[in-house]
Amino acid sequence: MSDLEIKAIARDPAGNILAYCGDEPYQWRVWVSDLVDDIEGGRYSYYVTSPLGQRVKVVVVVQSQGKIVQACTEAGDDLLPQLPRC
Repeated sequence: MSDLEIKAIARDPAGNILAYCGDEPYQWRVWVSDLVDDIEGGRYSYYVTSPLGQRVKVVVVVQSQGKIVQACTEAGDDLLPQLPRC
């Protein structure tokens, strides 16, 4: 299983996250549902790098509205929405 670093996010006009992107020039892009399938199926693991340089694992969380992905620090902040757009 490969570890892939998420560097940016793609959003729709309403601001919802549609996809995640890798290194510039964003060589890969994965849709949210595919990322969930990758993590749950054990094909790939994903992470982001925190502002302090820590590697933060991206995990699937089940909420009332369905499955979402998060990369939470010990402080509880989700780092994914803070990433630049791809």
